[in-house]
Amino acid sequence: MTTNKHPLPTEQFRAMAEHRSSYCLSIYLPMFKKGKEQNMELGPATLKQCINDAERQLKAHGIHANQIASYLNPVKELVSKRDLWRNPSEGLAIFVDEKSGLQWFELPIPLSNHVYVSDHYYLLPLLALYHNNGRFFVLELSKDHIRLYQGDRYTFKDLFVEEFAPEQLEEAVGFDYQQKTLQFRTGQAMHPQGSFHGHGEGKDDKKLEVMKFFKEIDAGVNKVLTNKKAPLVIAGVSKWYPIYKEVNTYPRLFEKHLKGDPEFRNKKELHRQSWSLVEDYFSTPLNDKIKAFKNQAHTEKCSHQISDIVPAAKNGRIDTLFIERKSEVYGTHTKKNCLILDTNKNPNNISILNRIGLQTYLQGGSVYLLDKGQMPFPNRPVNALYRY
Repeated sequence: MTTNKHPLPTEQFRAMAEHRSSYCLSIYLPMFKKGKEQNMELGPATLKQCINDAERQLKAHGIHANQIASYLNPVKELVSKRDLWRNPSEGLAIFVDEKSGLQWFELPIPLSNHVYVSDHYYLLPLLALYHNNGRFFVLELSKDHIRLYQGDRYTFKDLFVEEFAPEQLEEAVGFDYQQKTLQFRTGQAMHPQGSFHGHGEGKDDKKLEVMKFFKEIDAGVNKVLTNKKAPLVIAGVSKWYPIYKEVNTYPRLFEKHLKGDPEFRNKKELHRQSWSLVEDYFSTPLNDKIKAFKNQAHTEKCSHQISDIVPAAKNGRIDTLFIERKSEVYGTHTKKNCLILDTNKNPNNISILNRIGLQTYLQGGSVYLLDKGQMPFPNRPVNALYRY
């Protein structure tokens, strides 16, 4: 079985978002994948800078120097962890608190330096892991086996469709089919790979044999895939796709397919190529939400005023939140519903964008981190589309 794990499963993220402790430390940094950057050891050097910043912030919170040293020792050990920096991901996120100790995640998303100390974790950058993503399936059609996989941007696993469908063409048309009607040959100079040819039968006869095989595969696929809302991508030789499409009964067969014999494509590459094929499909909801915001920009269904968005997030009114990437807003929101904003982070305030982002996500809303030019209403760090 081939399985790629999500870098931070939703259940674990939710638990971290709800976690509270006296002092929670969050550190983000890039991991520097280029050879020259690794030779210069920029990753470990950047982490050292982040540790110095964390020391200053913890001291500002009134923590004794000995306690700070003990608190940061597990993070300092990561600096010399050679295998961590040898084959890096895009970014590294590190979390420490008195109850849970050290947690760290190598992430496939670019991250900027950020150090944050409060009674909660700073998780805003990680929300990028959960948007523009979705489940899809890949049906691998090869000359002598079939495989069905379930994937998303980060995960890819075998669903074992062969338990419900013939694994080889012979199983569908009979193991003595070569003597009766059909030959299926590969690797011979006189016949192209994956070619079908009969003993005097016409093309229609050959196609019927292949269609019988594909119909049984289709029946097996539909037994395995009970939730039929996700796209199904076919990976196989191009001439097979239109035949399979003709017999297919799965309602979300993807119009594009991965060309080539998948037998010669490793599963990591199959995952990468299939996600590249369906990625635009999963960006449609974001485009629709941006369009909806712009169409209703002058109504009460939308806002770009943070003073209005903060209480709306707390009360679960937000359908979609758009946050400008690399922006930050610090402040406090009092029990009397008064929002006080500050220029910089200090021991008495919090990241407002982190708070409203997590509140929206935990209450079932969508949160998108966008570049400045993508924001529906420009020159504001946050836009919101309301449920009501």
